[in-house]
Amino acid sequence: MKKLIIFLSVIILLIISGLFYFRSMIQDEDVSQTENLIPDDLPKKALAIFAHPDDEITIIGTMRMLKSQGVETGICYMTRGEAGLNGSIIDVSKIKELADTSLNKLKKVLGQRRTREVDNVANILGLNHHEMFDFPDSGTSDVPLDSLKKVVRSLIRKYRPSILFTLDDKVGLYGHPDHRNVSKAVLEVFEEDKGKTDFSPKKLYQVTLPKDMITFALKIADGFRKNYPKDPTKGLPQADVCVNITPYGRFKRDCMLAHVSQRPTFDDMQPGFATFPPWIYFRIFDREYFHVIN
Repeated sequence: MKKLIIFLSVIILLIISGLFYFRSMIQDEDVSQTENLIPDDLPKKALAIFAHPDDEITIIGTMRMLKSQGVETGICYMTRGEAGLNGSIIDVSKIKELADTSLNKLKKVLGQRRTREVDNVANILGLNHHEMFDFPDSGTSDVPLDSLKKVVRSLIRKYRPSILFTLDDKVGLYGHPDHRNVSKAVLEVFEEDKGKTDFSPKKLYQVTLPKDMITFALKIADGFRKNYPKDPTKGLPQADVCVNITPYGRFKRDCMLAHVSQRPTFDDMQPGFATFPPWIYFRIFDREYFHVIN
């Protein structure tokens, strides 16, 4: 029995050592880590604006950290994600209420489903507010940018956030045009209106990834590999700060699981998230990175 215990202890130690070695290969220790995203002299309010339901997964740990600090948090989505239909994104045959549904009705039904998924995420995070708009999923390139900017400005006037979150405007994290369009709208509003007396945000945080994590994503994620720019100079912006999300890993996992319709996407982008306990998994994938625009 003693030998068995020693053997098992060695195996466990080797597994843990391997996981933490892997962590060192994808995380960037040179990026400054912070818990202070809102300047001390500003109201404790944060607002995230994204294109799709599930884009918020990129900042779940950060939003939950802010919530624990007493920050008023909100997330808004420009679309309902109704175009996430093809097999590379979801297998509709495995979703009961979508099976045997005509294509014309499919988008409406999926949009309704994803709206409910967002409601569940909001409950898990304890958001103060969340909103969804009806711009066309995978069709924002046909929408005038000023129309997106008008909604962004209305949200800022309504919620008066001190800081904003969105994806980057160059790549859109992994190449989705909706990501780029919405993020460009947020960036342009921020750059055009900052400094005005009635404009509350003082910082814009764009989600990004460090170099080694991009390399890892290109190896394991089909969607990332297919859409990410081949020219590295056109890739994601540099990471200026990061947030340690290990204490909030359970919330991130639960929010990912709440997006039932998008499970294949998460399995592609973050393999093993539902297999390993959060206290292990989010000690490996333990950071969320941001490019900061003041």
